[in-house]
Amino acid sequence: MVKNNQSFSIKLEADSIRRIEQIVDLVCDQLFINDTYYGSILTALTELFEIMLIRQKSETFKIEYNTDYQKLTFRIYPVDHKIASNFEDEFSIDMLLDEEPQTSIFLIKSLVDSLHVEDKEIIQLSFDISALHNKIYEQRATQLKDYFKVKEDSKVNENNDQL
Repeated sequence: MVKNNQSFSIKLEADSIRRIEQIVDLVCDQLFINDTYYGSILTALTELFEIMLIRQKSETFKIEYNTDYQKLTFRIYPVDHKIASNFEDEFSIDMLLDEEPQTSIFLIKSLVDSLHVEDKEIIQLSFDISALHNKIYEQRATQLKDYFKVKEDSKVNENNDQL
């Protein structure tokens, strides 16, 4: 049985990506979370880490997780208030620019079941693990395909501009 309310302190440096992967592995193994959700959780947390690595000034941050076996929630803090405020904006795939934080934020929002910003410095990512729904999987798979299609189209356009 997974321990609830665990907290991990992580250094904000590139090599710490491995620590985040270990945390996701631990949680998913203990909760018997399948590959679909594993991929969504890992991608959401690593995308957030990448944003923080580039734009945040603090040296460490914490990841807490909690589960009631219906929902799995990760709280990441402290997150720079400028980064956190970006998560409160609405994005659609048509609004994406080439700015990496926007595409990462859109991707994170697409992969989680709920996202909440607390006190302008805590980002809470929640995943509904109660049934591991096929419908949710199909919706997320479609969103990821659309996302990568937009990214590929922008690369093609960029390459055509360079010719």
